[in-house]
Amino acid sequence: MTAVRFYGWKLLAACWFIMFLNLGIPAYGASGLNALMAPALHLDRRALGLLFSAYMVVSGLPGPRVAVSVNRLGARHTLMLGSVLLIAGALLMATVVNSFWLALLSYGLLVGSGVATGAALASQAGLARWFVRKRALVLSILYSSGAIGGFVSGRLLDRVVTLYGGNWRAGWWLIAALSALACVVAALFVRESPAQLGQFPDGAAAATANAATAAVRAPVFRTTEEWSYARALASPAYWLMVTSLLGVSCGYTLYLAHGFVHLRDLGHSASEAWQAISVLAVSGLIAKVLVAGLGDRLDPRYLWALFQLSFGAGMWLVVSAHSHASVLAFAVCLGIGFGGGLVCLMTVLSNYFGTGPFASLAGLAVAINTTLSAVTPYLAGWLYDSGRGYGGSFYFLSGWCLIGGLALLILRPPRLNRRAALARRASTVCT
Repeated sequence: MTAVRFYGWKLLAACWFIMFLNLGIPAYGASGLNALMAPALHLDRRALGLLFSAYMVVSGLPGPRVAVSVNRLGARHTLMLGSVLLIAGALLMATVVNSFWLALLSYGLLVGSGVATGAALASQAGLARWFVRKRALVLSILYSSGAIGGFVSGRLLDRVVTLYGGNWRAGWWLIAALSALACVVAALFVRESPAQLGQFPDGAAAATANAATAAVRAPVFRTTEEWSYARALASPAYWLMVTSLLGVSCGYTLYLAHGFVHLRDLGHSASEAWQAISVLAVSGLIAKVLVAGLGDRLDPRYLWALFQLSFGAGMWLVVSAHSHASVLAFAVCLGIGFGGGLVCLMTVLSNYFGTGPFASLAGLAVAINTTLSAVTPYLAGWLYDSGRGYGGSFYFLSGWCLIGGLALLILRPPRLNRRAALARRASTVCT
């Protein structure tokens, strides 16, 4: 009898490609496209920031609803729905948008909803059902799609826009076509759970019998307790993690909204600004390699703390990035910090609270972070238009990231019954 190959790796490849198309390209590429669009639509910095703020709110606020969609409709249909929303928004940006309000509807509402629904949340929730022992590795590989997509988007969209005589709408035509391809991939290759194919998580034949033993013997803390969504929300550890990441989320949003024009203000060319976006995106791969190699051997929370500090350093350096070397330096720091922080959040959430409430906890964390960080571009734009520049915004978030990194270092894994856990540990030592 021929053994059936574990489908989880094929699913990972499909989800990686979908996130590459539905997250990496539009999330990073829109930063440059909107900066090029702003003069044509007569947008000041405040309006440009508000446009990106709306996108961030819509791309994060539906997080809990996306979790409900995954739990009820499944990851495949959720990813397909997100792709359709992205196609609609990109086509409107490519054809009819000629005012701030139409851009707000097309980019802020439709593209934002498409990214929220058709990329990370649905993909990682589906993959969490397929992988347990190698979860840090799998999520690191998955999130590398966004980094590589961001690296490709800067170079690709720069060439497309240049090819069409500086017409920023050409970039949105390309994004619509790529999201259509993502929809096809989701329909053909995404499967909901190992049980659907008669398989087990991690491809192990005796996974159900050995799951508890593997969790106890694993070098990384993975809860064996049955957390509910409500009990997880009552844990201070969850809120400390969400608050720590908020500094990175705000800084990431700030840079994507204003970083392109900030570099132009410092005297850099458009090509250098595009390059910074590409370097920022691809630098996230460094962090993902670290998480993939070490995240299943030591608690990824410690790596996360280092990534927070890296992002804080990048926020400090960007203020006075006059030289080409300083542009590369801050872009690398920001890329490592954001790319590693997000994947660590998802890994730590699933390790500390289990797969049961994971989709809902991750959805709420994304909703909180993106919604609150969405205010940042508008406030930064208002401060700039008021003559205060961008320096204060960048420096404030640098300090937030520093404090968040230190808080993660002292965080302890949560337990539903810590006394029982201590008793079990004592009995193990005695035997």
